[in-house]
Amino acid sequence: MTTMTIKSKVRTPGWGHNLRVIAVKEIRDAFKSRLFLIALMMLFALTLIAIALGASTVHARIAEYEQSAQVLCDLGRTDIPPMPALNPLAVSKNFINYLAMIGALLAMILGYSTIDKERKAGTLRLILSRPIYRDQLLTGKILGNAILLGMMLAFVGVLTVIGIAVLGGVSLTGDQLIKLMLTMVMSWLYTLVIFLLALFFTILVPDGKQALTLTVIIWLVFAFILPQIGDTMDLDNQLPGGFFAAMGLNEQQVLQKFQLYESVRDGIEESSPTKHYERISFALLGVKPEFTDNTWDEILQLKLMNIVGMMVPIFVLASGSYVVFLRQDS
Repeated sequence: MTTMTIKSKVRTPGWGHNLRVIAVKEIRDAFKSRLFLIALMMLFALTLIAIALGASTVHARIAEYEQSAQVLCDLGRTDIPPMPALNPLAVSKNFINYLAMIGALLAMILGYSTIDKERKAGTLRLILSRPIYRDQLLTGKILGNAILLGMMLAFVGVLTVIGIAVLGGVSLTGDQLIKLMLTMVMSWLYTLVIFLLALFFTILVPDGKQALTLTVIIWLVFAFILPQIGDTMDLDNQLPGGFFAAMGLNEQQVLQKFQLYESVRDGIEESSPTKHYERISFALLGVKPEFTDNTWDEILQLKLMNIVGMMVPIFVLASGSYVVFLRQDS
């Protein structure tokens, strides 16, 4: 009777408990990886370098204005123009390039190792022999790494704000803070795409080295080849200042006669998540002058297709990972 009572009190861990345990394990395992830690330190260091370079640019422009204003004062002029507005986020744009490169590298490391480490250690079958379903295990791993990437990018955002204030001597406005926060969210979506890409190939291909090689090749196509093809096919990029402006032509009128060509060129660029990430990030940071006066919510509306362009690969790669993993025996 006592034995039956004890057995009745034993409860199988719930779905939420299992997810939490798996997610925490993924985060802990990541910080045990020397390669991950090296790449993480590189990202933080390059972020500070980008901010420092941006701060020096801001100081240089302020010094140029003050010198010009002093010259006008010495000439007896009183109609001194106000100092032009400086966007500290725009001049620190290089950290987006670092996020796209080093952030993608970190995501690939996490996506590759999350399954490969279990295979090499022979613990995948052992874990699945416990009261844990395959979809539960995969969900916990994705959740843990998504949280880790979010934490990493949140720290980069905080580091950027502090760096701009300390090195640049500039405080961001409320709208600029929101734009920076949204840029980190877009960076999170982009790194999640790369993580899921590496995860999918690691699940699909038993050989870890081959899976990693395929991931790198596909990422290089997304990050460099497709955007480069699109830029090369853009006639307006062939001359400094724009081909159409140099030739005294109306761009819209000319492009109307090449709609099919433009559709193909734009389609090639739109197939690159990296290009979507670059477009919306540069708009939020004010790197593109045409978006300088837009508020953050206006930019999100204007760049909705770029957000969709990163969400679609996330859905496709996550779905593919579940389908392949659930059909496997080990």
